[in-house]
Amino acid sequence: MAVRDENNISHLLATCGNHDLDSRHKQNKFDPRGFLKALEPPFPTPGAKKHEAIHLEYWANNFSIIEDANWRLLNINSCAYHGYGESSEPELLHGRISDYTLDAIEARLGEVVSASPQKTNICLFHHHLRDVSSDEFEDKSTMKGANRLIKLLSKANLGEWFVLHGHRHRSDLYCAGGNSAPIVLSCASFSATRTGDENNPCPNQFYVIDLDTSQTVGFSKVKGTIQAWNWTPGTGWQSDASIPGGLPIKTGFGYRGDLHAFSDRLCEAVNADGRVTWQDALARFSELQYFMPSDLEALNGILSLRPEIVLSLEGTRIRELVRNA
Repeated sequence: MAVRDENNISHLLATCGNHDLDSRHKQNKFDPRGFLKALEPPFPTPGAKKHEAIHLEYWANNFSIIEDANWRLLNINSCAYHGYGESSEPELLHGRISDYTLDAIEARLGEVVSASPQKTNICLFHHHLRDVSSDEFEDKSTMKGANRLIKLLSKANLGEWFVLHGHRHRSDLYCAGGNSAPIVLSCASFSATRTGDENNPCPNQFYVIDLDTSQTVGFSKVKGTIQAWNWTPGTGWQSDASIPGGLPIKTGFGYRGDLHAFSDRLCEAVNADGRVTWQDALARFSELQYFMPSDLEALNGILSLRPEIVLSLEGTRIRELVRNA
């Protein structure tokens, strides 16, 4: 509990990963979840007695919902069926969220979101939502039921969602569909080496996420910023420079506007002032901090086609925009 106490964290919450279970029955011949359920403090919701019902719900129904004044967390056990399944396709090789669980989640979310639609929605589970295969690597461990979960969390009446997962140790930040689709952070590994996964380009990273919970009326809008820390051999953890293959050291999420319209506004500022730096643009257009890396890349492509300005980049970030003489 040192992580919680030393950092003054009000809630320390976890979810079950594939290596947390005795899926191969080395210690227990029939109950892969037994030792996790017996942990003290309780896993995955340590803390006061008030969390006991949430703890039991997570193990009985394969999901739980915990709420605070400004947020709610949907915690899904994507390893719920590990240790079971036919020998031709062992469950331990992938994640799963069943139709029964999805039906139950949708029913519960319909109740809690309608009661407090202004709360920021966070969804946590272990396995990844989309395939990360390449020519060198075949991925077979994607969570089964992922497509239906994305559709569920994209329903406008259930609010906007920020999704966190891990498993494949590959960092990514993306929107999983249309205007109300969840924003997904795929986390790199904090400490696992790339031994046995040499095709993974991502360094070891951890993230400090700042969710903007300022909205108090209507449906919540998911937006925030991410500070990434990279492990550098011989140096340790640093957040001074981005490393190829990982998330940038500073990025954001939540902007869902028209990139062409935004570029028009940015170019108007350049034409008026002659020169706009990244810091100038952030000060003038606060929504710029909520651009995902893919949004910034797309914006750079649009700006590079504007003949009235000269674009200068620092990595994927705008260094400055100068009026073309």
